[in-house]
Amino acid sequence: MKFEIITLFPDYFSQSLKQSLIGKAVDKKLFEIRIINLRDYATDRHNTVDDTPFGGGGGMVLKVEPVDLCLRNLGYYHKNKTSKAGGGGKIILTSAAGKPFKQPMAVKYSLCDRITIICGHYLGIDQRITELYEIDEVSIGDYILSGGEAAALVMVDAIGRLIPGVLGNFESALEDSHMNQLLGSPCYTKPSEYEGLKVPEELLSGNHKLIKQFRRREAIKSCYLKRPDLLESAELTEEEEKELENIKQAEKEN
Repeated sequence: MKFEIITLFPDYFSQSLKQSLIGKAVDKKLFEIRIINLRDYATDRHNTVDDTPFGGGGGMVLKVEPVDLCLRNLGYYHKNKTSKAGGGGKIILTSAAGKPFKQPMAVKYSLCDRITIICGHYLGIDQRITELYEIDEVSIGDYILSGGEAAALVMVDAIGRLIPGVLGNFESALEDSHMNQLLGSPCYTKPSEYEGLKVPEELLSGNHKLIKQFRRREAIKSCYLKRPDLLESAELTEEEEKELENIKQAEKEN
């Protein structure tokens, strides 16, 4: 797997991508991360990569030429030039107007051999770049950032940790929140009792079936209390639907 991040601020990534699991994965060559300075592809001596929008108004827009030159240099093709649009990789544009970045999307991208992320800036990018290339516009949330660099870091982390070998125990990834359309269940570790608060007996039982059922039930409860919207699309068994109704009733009584 190769990540390529096209940015106006390459120094933004100088330390963050060297930390934690991502930094270790790069050291182990489990995947590669290349930072590309968009200004290297500017077409004038002032390295200009943005300009005022046609039609007036405030703000600036990323120019189409430098982005186009950069993508072509990376081996990508225009849609109308070849059937191999995308040049063997997936291009992502960080954009407030993009599709929400969720766990299933991270899983899908983790199966790619190459991900190229364009960090959006200012008012956005000249619309013609999305007409020239097959590009996924992606948003990490319904809020505005000063640039797409933070979003790129989020996506690299979420995708990268799913690549085989990155996590010491991949089973932990399967237990992550959102992996099964639900939040994760509450976690506990030693000591088994603290300030009168005890770890649930199910987790201490050694009964793997009982533990699995407990975690699933608690995940459903956590969703109902914190993110009920997730339950609208969650695939629940008939028994789990009944359990959810019991949870709702118990909460009403409390």
